[in-house]
Parts: sequence; C-alpha cells; structure tokens
Amino acid sequence: MLLAVASCSDDSSGSPSETPTSQDSLRLVVLGDSIARADTCPDCTRYPEELAAAMEVELEVAVEVVNLAWAATNPTAAEVADILDLVRTDTSVSESVAAADAVVVTVGQNDLAYNRLDDPCGVGAEYPRIEWEGVSHSCVDAATAEYRRDLDALLGEIERLRAGKPTMLRITTVYNSAIGDLVDPTWNSADAIEPTTYAVEQMVAAQCKAAREHGGSCADAFHILNGKSGAESAQPFLNPDDATHLAQRGQDAFAEALIAEGLAPLHQ
Repeated sequence: MLLAVASCSDDSSGSPSETPTSQDSLRLVVLGDSIARADTCPDCTRYPEELAAAMEVELEVAVEVVNLAWAATNPTAAEVADILDLVRTDTSVSESVAAADAVVVTVGQNDLAYNRLDDPCGVGAEYPRIEWEGVSHSCVDAATAEYRRDLDALLGEIERLRAGKPTMLRITTVYNSAIGDLVDPTWNSADAIEPTTYAVEQMVAAQCKAAREHGGSCADAFHILNGKSGAESAQPFLNPDDATHLAQRGQDAFAEALIAEGLAPLHQ
C-alpha cells in the first residue's frame, strides 16, 4: 500500500525530546516518508523520540528532534527521489541537515518494485490489486538499482552538507507489509510471498551497503518485524487500519533496531 505524503514541515508535537539547541545539545534530523511521521498513530511515542531519549541518557545532553519526514495527508507517495529533491531544493531542509549531529533516513516502502507509482513491472493497473506473477526478479533488480542510485545521491548530499563533521548516520530498513495484509486486496496471497520477500531482501541489502559506504549503518527493522527468516507477517507491528504504517509495537521495534546500532561517532 502506497504511503501518502505531504509537504515537509518541522515536527511540532512538543515532545520532551524537542529542546532548543545549545552548546550542550545535539540535533537529530529525520528524513523520509510517512513511516517516520506516525500520523496514523497519533498517540504513539515515535521511534525518533525514543532514540533521542536513549541518546540523552547515554550522552548526557539534550537532543532536539527535527522531523522532516513527509506527513500522511497527501495522495502523492514519497520515494527516495523525492527526499533527494527536498534536500537539494529546500533551503530550510538543507540547513537543518547541515546542523545535524545525527540523521535518520527512513524511505523505501514506496520504492519497492510492486509499490511504485510508475508501476515499473506493469503489475498494478488496478492498484492496489497486484498481478504478483509479473513481479519478476529482473524487474525487482532494476527497480532496486534505481533506488540505490538515488539513495547514494541522498547520502552524498548529507555528507556534503555535513562537510566532514562527525555525523551519526542511520538508515532504517524496509519491511514486508504484504504478508498477512487483510486491507489491500491480493496482498495477503500465497502468490505475493516470494516476490515481495525477494524485493524487500534486495532493498535491505542495498540500504545496508549504502549506509556502510557513506560512513553510517543500517538499523535492521526487517528482521525484527518479519522474523529471522524474513518470511513472517509484520502485521502485529503495524496499524490494522492500513496494514502498512507502524503501530506502537512497530515504533518500539524501530527504536530497538536504531539503539542496537550504538551512537558512533557521537559516542564510541
């Protein structure tokens, strides 16, 4: 199911982690799609806030959260190319990234081959109904390569804006929301398991490789939500109303994956 997005805005929920910057504080910037906004779970404690709280305890400084992920109120879905364009063209976003001590990137669900707006595999003429037999490995590989190209460019922009300053860069991995999805027709189908699992595995591999190459690391939410095999349903972690966005248990899982990566280079 496509993740709806809207124009970016600083998070203004007024959570305790959102404190003014100072010499004794750090800035955590979040970039990505609506997974990172938690608009569909308004009472949730979001994973950026949970990460910031852990950082405050470990580093003994205040952590300001600047959530620039796009909200779930616009029918146009955010792909990695949209986040890249945002960083390149929106001065307020680029300035926030330049001043960030930590950057968390959450984007990819809408870049999965079977979930892209431009339907590269030709399987979604009646989206969200998908002709799963048409989601071939070759189509997935091509879509993943395009995602990796734009993700590399996005991480390169972050590096350029940070200008060599120590930065805690983290990418949260995608997960498979198709298995057990009772909201979107055809998604909870035996025919969907192999192509969706393959697509998610390929993207996770691309995300983690890109993170390492750009001096960061990937927070492996995939194997928390979908199990060690990657073939379990993630639905217990997701909002039952849309079978895609994170419920509180999913927020906690993302925070767990991020915290497990440690705080380097902010804390060795």
